[in-house]
Amino acid sequence: MSKFAARPWRVAAVAYITIAAPFATAAGAPAEGDSVEAVWKPQQGNFEYRGSSTTYSCRSLEDKLELILRSVGAREDVQLRSYACDEQVGSARFQILLQSPVVASEDNLRELTTHDAKDDLVARVNGEKLPSAADIPRFAAVWKTVSFARDRRMRLERGDCELVQQLRRQILPRMSVHIVKDNVRCSSSMGNIGRPRLTVSALVPADAAPAH
Repeated sequence: MSKFAARPWRVAAVAYITIAAPFATAAGAPAEGDSVEAVWKPQQGNFEYRGSSTTYSCRSLEDKLELILRSVGAREDVQLRSYACDEQVGSARFQILLQSPVVASEDNLRELTTHDAKDDLVARVNGEKLPSAADIPRFAAVWKTVSFARDRRMRLERGDCELVQQLRRQILPRMSVHIVKDNVRCSSSMGNIGRPRLTVSALVPADAAPAH
């Protein structure tokens, strides 16, 4: 599994580590419709899919990943770079680059504007000025309840259970997503009953919130 590494204005090297952060639970989930001031947080990381009951073509897996990530707040310009995809054995590895909303808190702004020596060098070479907290655009965002089983935009079927389960473990903890209810139960022998039942509270741009 991998951790998303934040780098606001350039692509950072991918760091492979075990996710140690605890999963967000309903107890800490914000109320539906709560509005906050947010900023975009660029991140990159790796996602590995291994399916025992469902295999995808590389293209269809990319499409599903993009739809799910956008439904929980990622900007439209999600990039998925496949560097290992075996349709015969049902495994794939992707590098994911995305921007997702985070609350414009002092800590988040500090993280987005903390630059290392390499950042300074790249900026000088390119004749650019590294951004300060005041330079980062803000926008209105709201907390929206998203049901993976009911959200038609995701186009999920019962065979997508393992995909949702692995996204829940590897990717969602690194986004502004709180788990409200997790009833995802996957079976490789008896088949899955219905669509994956995962409900989350996700921070999304206010102008995207009405879509359900």
